[in-house]
Amino acid sequence: MAGQVERRQGGERSESRWADVSLRTKITGVTVFILTLGLIVAGIGTQSFLRQQLIALQDTELRQTLSSPLDVLGPGADTRALTCLDVQNSRSPFYVAILDPTGAVSCDNSREGSKVKLPSVPAGLTPDQAQKNPGAVLDLSASDGVSWRAVVTPISGHNDTLAGTLLIASSTAGVNQTINRFAFVFTAFSLAVLMLGAVLTRILVINTFAPLFEVERTALEISRGDFSKRIMVASPHTEVGHLGQSLNFMLDRIDATFEERARTIEQMRRFIGDAGHELRTPLVSVRGYAELYRMGALEGEEQVGQAMERIEKEAIRMTSLVEDLLALARLDERRPLELTDLPLNQLAADTAMDTMAQDPDRRVSVVEDPTNPIVTGDEHKVRQVMTNLIGNALRYSPEGSPLEIQVSSDRERGVAAFSIVDHGEGIPEQFRDKIFDRFWRADNSRNRETGGSGLGLSIVQSIVAAHDGSVSADETPGGGATFRVELPMQPAS
Repeated sequence: MAGQVERRQGGERSESRWADVSLRTKITGVTVFILTLGLIVAGIGTQSFLRQQLIALQDTELRQTLSSPLDVLGPGADTRALTCLDVQNSRSPFYVAILDPTGAVSCDNSREGSKVKLPSVPAGLTPDQAQKNPGAVLDLSASDGVSWRAVVTPISGHNDTLAGTLLIASSTAGVNQTINRFAFVFTAFSLAVLMLGAVLTRILVINTFAPLFEVERTALEISRGDFSKRIMVASPHTEVGHLGQSLNFMLDRIDATFEERARTIEQMRRFIGDAGHELRTPLVSVRGYAELYRMGALEGEEQVGQAMERIEKEAIRMTSLVEDLLALARLDERRPLELTDLPLNQLAADTAMDTMAQDPDRRVSVVEDPTNPIVTGDEHKVRQVMTNLIGNALRYSPEGSPLEIQVSSDRERGVAAFSIVDHGEGIPEQFRDKIFDRFWRADNSRNRETGGSGLGLSIVQSIVAAHDGSVSADETPGGGATFRVELPMQPAS
């Protein structure tokens, strides 16, 4: 059990050490390892093949020598009547010996003082065996471990009787030297190839990972607070280039998120400040009239009635403001809409009738679209948009001036639109991008009698945005303001 725990701990330490190695070192090490393994396999395979070929050449040479043994015997030798003198006078690099009929060495061409260890001839090499296996190559060994290759042939005596056996052997020392030289040269070249491979791999890895160093440096600068830094992508079609582009896109999204967060916080602060200001004023009025009533400063029923009327109006104003705030809060929550098919011509006609019922002195005309466009939206929300825009037109246009509701469609863009047109004082161009901000009013005096809470157009924009539409303010030809709302049209069946 203890041994298993030690092995497990040793394996965990090895994995930890391997994980701590840099990626450059890992790639270089693995490449060199694979290259080394390939060179070893190639060297061993080539060396084995070369040795077999050299041994085969040596065996062929021995067989050729055996077919014409006079080249390795002494001068004047006769293969039909060989003598020991013919063998002893042999000066060839071969080992030549005559074996008697029992297989023992009768004589050979060994020299006294020679440093070459001669092979040991195995017992039993009789003429009969040599005659049965003509051309067979024997593998002999010397006392120094060097192998010898040998061939034998029977020797005929008088009356064509077998008088013995002629043995010719060749040492494989030359083959071993050739193999050793090959191994030395191959090892030297292999080391050179390994060093060159390691250097080239290292250079390639460093150049390839250079963009990663740029990523690391950029990430470090971003972590220090410099969110404007981006990664320079030199090769966008590589894997590292794709990584750099993805990181740049992510950084852009994060930067945009931070900016949006900052804007949201600033809007929230302004929203809270403006809401507090809007609510504080009617509360001060209500409190003031209440204190006057409590202290008995209001004399007579007329003054009391006026005070109660003012308190009621301020309460109504606060109720409207709170309802608008709740409406904006619900829109900010992105609650799902109850979508249905809405005919804009019908909605415009209903809104015109409601407006004329509210203000009989107003003439509200409707310009319908002959194609009767149908949009997809929440009926209550879309009617609220029309009501808010009509209320804004009633507030900021002279009493009795006409209003118009125009319906149009654009089949190519897939949108339908309605426009609320008044003929009042209009909206200055520099204010048209601000009128949809919360609590913003063109009336800088914040007169409660002429201006609203500053939330009506914000509600309009939020509702239209929830329907994936758009709202804009333009100038009415001849004077006035035109609010145009575009909503996605129902696809044609």
